This record gives sequence, structure tokens and C-alpha cells, in this order.
Amino acid sequence: MAYHVGVDVGGTFTDLFAIDDRDGRIVLEKADSTPDAVGGVIAAIRLSGIPPQEIETLIFGSTAITNALVERKLSPVAFLGTDGFTDTLEIRRLWREHLFGWKWDRPRSLVDHDLRFGIKGRIDWQGREIEPLDLAGVDVAVERMRQRGIGVVAVSLLFSFLNPTHEQQVRDRIRETSPDIQVVLSSTVNPEIKEYERASTTVIAAALAPLAEKIMSNLEAQLSSHGVPARPQIIKSNGGITSSVSARAKPLEMARSGPAGGVASALRFAREAGVPNLIAIDIGGTTADVSVITGGEANFTQQASLEWDIPLRTAMVDVRSIGAGGGSIASLDATGRLKVGPQSAGANPGPVCYGRGGTQPTVTDAAIVAGHLDPRHFLGGRMSIDADKAREALRTTIADPLGLPAERAACGILHLAATRMAQLIDEMTVQVGLDPRDYTLVGFGGGGPLFLSALVTETEAAAGIVPLYPAVWSAFGGLFADVVHDYAKSCLAKVESLDLDLLNGVCAELSDLAVADLSRDGYGLAEAELRFKLDLRYEGQSHEISVPIGAGPPFGRDSLATARARFDAAHLQMFSHQRNDPCQLVTVRLSAAVRRKLEIPAARPAAAVQDMPMAESQVWFHGYDRALSTTIVARSQLGRGSLIRGPAIIIEPQAHCIVLPGLEATIGGAGEILIRRAAA
Repeated sequence: MAYHVGVDVGGTFTDLFAIDDRDGRIVLEKADSTPDAVGGVIAAIRLSGIPPQEIETLIFGSTAITNALVERKLSPVAFLGTDGFTDTLEIRRLWREHLFGWKWDRPRSLVDHDLRFGIKGRIDWQGREIEPLDLAGVDVAVERMRQRGIGVVAVSLLFSFLNPTHEQQVRDRIRETSPDIQVVLSSTVNPEIKEYERASTTVIAAALAPLAEKIMSNLEAQLSSHGVPARPQIIKSNGGITSSVSARAKPLEMARSGPAGGVASALRFAREAGVPNLIAIDIGGTTADVSVITGGEANFTQQASLEWDIPLRTAMVDVRSIGAGGGSIASLDATGRLKVGPQSAGANPGPVCYGRGGTQPTVTDAAIVAGHLDPRHFLGGRMSIDADKAREALRTTIADPLGLPAERAACGILHLAATRMAQLIDEMTVQVGLDPRDYTLVGFGGGGPLFLSALVTETEAAAGIVPLYPAVWSAFGGLFADVVHDYAKSCLAKVESLDLDLLNGVCAELSDLAVADLSRDGYGLAEAELRFKLDLRYEGQSHEISVPIGAGPPFGRDSLATARARFDAAHLQMFSHQRNDPCQLVTVRLSAAVRRKLEIPAARPAAAVQDMPMAESQVWFHGYDRALSTTIVARSQLGRGSLIRGPAIIIEPQAHCIVLPGLEATIGGAGEILIRRAAA
């Protein structure tokens, strides 16, 4: 008998979702996030009233690594590359962010020139040594690192993805002479083709390693000192979880730890509710994060960008963000046009209505002024809201210059924020051959229910769903996520003439890596589901599409034919054509997943909004020149099958769900709010 706890550390709040496995009681809590990413977790546990000694499971998700990347708060590192190639970190791909722009401000290089060291020795394109490694050059580099106080080094040598022996020799030499210096190898972090991308990824991993170690050590120490017996598990960028030991070794896998928890919740919902096509929209204080689930599977990406032309490669759910959260600042640009974000008021001072010294109106202030948020029930009534300050700030900054009433200006801010979110959804669906009308939107985070109706209207999606516990859904998702490890290794060859022994050998190599990681997490390979994919492209192309290869290994010609057919179909969907050209294999990928199932009784709802009978209120909506009479009701008062016609606001302790005019909401069998266009 114990509690199972999921926590999600965001930039503003730390969310906690817990289940008591004795009776299924649900506990929800929020606490202010702290700079160390751990203090908020302890505070949330304390506020929840959960006895620390009864916590059996603790799943930890955090945006700390994400924020460190965005803000460039990275540890200084040295870089060891093949002699003559160390400046690839400076040269990059020479792509312009704006093709015809006359001004080009390039991001600063990840490693300064005097900390990039060339090492003599060469591996050729076939993986053969053509020049022995010069270990004396390694010693010189180490001495310079010591003089500069550098404790981490990234090593990325030419063609090490084919033959890692030179990188391993460098690592062994540094361990022998300077065991206090941490060494990160590209052949371990990202054994894939494309020299610059591999080097960039390795440097970013090395720069994150000290921070990941600090967070994990602090988390374990704090939990232990407060009497929590559970060993924390970490939400990864791929939507799975892993042990804190594995997270230390692979810090890049935490790059999207926070948003991935929401995707894990959406995947679970897709399976249990039988809704295979979902667009998940997580709206917090700073950003709106969007991900797409098709056929019950999340869309993944293998590469993201730290800044323009500075890539990082790791398996991650394809979550894209815009600065349109509750704290996003509304303002007028130099031409007098309204804009929302990407600047945010953050947690401190936060929106004007918080009364913490903020002076610039935000999306949250606009929602207060328009009546979409009830100040009496903000965060369950625990937080005092100053609606008058919000109105005054919005009036002087936005409404008066535009010659509008404050309420109509507020509606314009909310509409513009929703439009920007809809544009992001369009980029992730229409522009890759998907039709949003085939999808259901699921809105969560503190602001997801607030904007869901508007997004259903803007995107013409089939419907919208507000799940139970929307404000803490990312924390909720971690508890039900699978243990998932991803691996990749480049292996260039024509598919039609591919050596099957070579392919199956690479698959065996990746399987051995999975054995080690799963063992560290307490599982055996027999408990895992292995899913192999091939990155394929037409000969002459520079970009690949990843497709499943089928059952195995060992793989035969029939498996390769299936993969080729899937590649052709995917290429047709994405680019509206396919070719008869030879197909080339670039990279072999493996995902090893252990399906976890948390055995708990049927969950009981969390505390409801108290003393709130159904009422009517005057609320402003975009497109109307007057306030509309709007139904206000607590979610706890709506039983299964209940129907509410818009305009309406459904309130729960940590979220407000807007039902726009012309839409209607029903309560589903699992307690979810289903929003659809009203019947004629």
C-alpha cells in the first residue's frame, strides 16, 4: 500500500499528481518552481499532505534541461576533432535563416576556437585506419584544458560511427592521465553519418552532462533527506521513462522531458478511449506545445536545433512550441499592430493580475478582463487575483491606443493567441499531408481548456477533449509511461544489394546496447518489445524518412521489400510523388520498450470546486460587440452524459474550460469533456 507520484517541473509551477493505491484516491497539487528544479518537488509533496515514507513510485519530468539549452546556460567544454576539421563547429552548414536577408547574425559557436583541438590520425570512409592516432596531441590538449579549468571534453573524430577505436583510445588516454576530466564520445552519443551534426550533438551532450548530474544528485539527496524511499525515474524526450542512473549517462534524452509527459498521457488516452488520431495541445505559462499522434503512435523526430544551424540529434517526440502561454505579453508593435509573445512575464513578476509588480498585460490578464477566467476560482481560489489592475494595464497599453473597449481588446488578444496556435497545428498537419479534420484535439495544461474551443473552430478539427486533471496532465502521464530506450547506427548501402549479414550484425549490436540499459533499469531483454526502423532515401537525396522494417531480426529480403514499399508510400504522402530510383539505407534504429501497467483501483476524482451552484454571467467573446449571457458551472456538478451548450464556462480547481457560442460540451464515460459543433 503506497502512493504513486508524478511530478512535472515547469518554468512557473511544479505540478504533482498522485494516486493512493489503497483506494484509488487522487491527489493534485501545485507549488512554485525553484531554480534548482527540485525544491518545488519537495514543496508540492509537503503541500499535498502525502506521507513521504509512503511514496513507492516517483516519476520526475522537468524543463530544466530544455531551459538550459534555450538560455545557453551550458557548461564550458573542450572539443577534440580530427586535425584540420575542428572548425566545422564554426563553419557549420552555411545555411541562412532568411534566404534573401542581407543581414546575417550567426549564433555564437558552441566551443571557442582556443578550446578546439585537432588530433592527428585518420579513419577512412570504409572504417579503415589509414593514419595511426597521435596520443601526444591528446596530452597537449589535456594540459591546455587543465590550464583553462575545463572539466568536460567532447570527442568527435571522422568516421567514428563506422570504427570507434580512435575515439576509444582518446578516452582511455584521458582517463589514464586525467581521470577527473569527463569524456563524451560521438560514437556513443550519436553514431550517425554527417560530421557536423554528430560533432554538434556531442558537444551539446558534454555541455549538459554537469547539469544533469547536479539535478539527479540533488533530486536523490533531497528525496532521501525528506524520507522518500522511492528511487526517482525520469521522463525522457521520447515519452518513455528511465532510471536516474541512465539519465545521468544520457543527458540529451531529457531535452524535452517536461512536454514529453503530456505526450505520454495523450498516448495512453488514445489507446484507452479508442481515439487513434489526436493533436495534443499543452498550454502553460510561457509556451503552447503541440504534438501529433496518428494511428495511436506519436510523431517522432531525430533532430532539433539549439539555434539556427546548430543541430542536436536524439530521439524525441515531435513537440513544437510557440510563445503563446498564459504569461505571454500582449503589446503593440511600431506600426500599431497587436502582437502576443514570444516575450513572457514568467512567474515573477508574472501577469499584472497576480499583483506581484507586473505592468505589461498578458494573455491571462486578457482572459480575466474578458470574463473567461473567474478571479474567485483561479487555482481553486487559492490565489488572489486583482482584476482591476489587469483591466487598467490592458486599457492603457492596448485598448486606448486602438480606440477599443478594454473587453474587446482582451478578446482580440485571446483570438490572436489562438490563431498563432492554429498556425502551428497547420504546420504539423496540413504541411506534411495530414488533414486536421481527421483529428481530435486534446487540450491540457493550465491554459489548454481555455483555448480548446477556439482551436476546434480555427482548425476545423473533428472535436476537442478536455481530459480529467488537465492542469497536471504531464505529471499524470509519467506514471503510465513505458520504459523506452532508443538507439541508432549509420550503415550506408543500397537496399537492393544490402548485405544481410551486415544489417543483422548492426541490429545485434544495437540489441546489446539495449540489454545493458534495460538491465540498469531492472528489466531483461525478454520483457521488452523491440522495434527496428530504417532511415531510407532515394539515391541522390540528402534527407531520409524512417520506416519500420517488420518482424525480426534476422531480416531477409522480404523485410527489405516491405520497408521499401513503406518508404515509397510515406514519400508520396509527404511530398506528393514517388520515384523508381534505387533506395539507399542510411541508418538503422532500434526502440526497446517495456510496457508498464500501474495496477490501481478505479480512480476517485480529486477535490471539487466547492460552493459553486450553476449561474449566469456576462462574458465577452471575439466576433461579438457585446457581452453574452454565459452559463457558469463546476465540472464536479456534471455527470456522465451531461450536455452544456455554449457559451459556457466549466470550472474546476485548476482550469477553466471555455465552450464558445455555436459549440456544445458533453461529459464522456471517463469524465472527459467532449466539445463539438452544436447540432443545427
